Amino acid sequence: MDADHRGATPIICSDIGGVVIDVESDRLLHQLGLLLGRPLDEVQAAVFHPELLLPFELGRIAPRTYYEGLKERLGLPWTYDQFVRAWNGIFRENHDVIAILRRLRQQHRLLALTNTNTLHLAHIKTAIPSMGLFEAWVASCEVGVRKPDPAIYALALERMGVSPAQAIYIDDRPELVEAGRRVGLTAIRFENSRQLEADLRAAGLTF
Repeated sequence: MDADHRGATPIICSDIGGVVIDVESDRLLHQLGLLLGRPLDEVQAAVFHPELLLPFELGRIAPRTYYEGLKERLGLPWTYDQFVRAWNGIFRENHDVIAILRRLRQQHRLLALTNTNTLHLAHIKTAIPSMGLFEAWVASCEVGVRKPDPAIYALALERMGVSPAQAIYIDDRPELVEAGRRVGLTAIRFENSRQLEADLRAAGLTF
């Protein structure tokens, strides 16, 4: 913990994938591997290729462009609609974390701070009602910058009209937690719901 928020009402900036939603990427990778008869590492390298995924998550290429790139790299036989269904079929709510957020929402403003692409963003915001707990979103594909770039944390704070000292940031990736700390946020690394609740209380929150 980097600050004590007792007596304050900080906002909560939370990552989505790996915290609020479990992302079962391996399901997609195995599905593609079986379909194509290709080794898992080859499939993974194509799906996460920096020349495809990075611009997709920065909003620089359209979903169809990502799909065409994947199709070319893997010889993918899926139609675009088949791809979208599989691409979006990897999410599962973390109900324990959502229960914590519901309690936090009674006293704190919640902001989603996520590296994601336009397909995933549209899907989770429409298909998962609990995403309505978040007052605002800062998504890499909409703002053109990704964590750990300090600019995305600044955008989140600006959107909520608060200083770093008035925010608590939750993420599951250590390097992103550290990036949040470098810009002055009180940052919590998410490991599980019990630990998250304990760390939030240690930061001075009551909920």
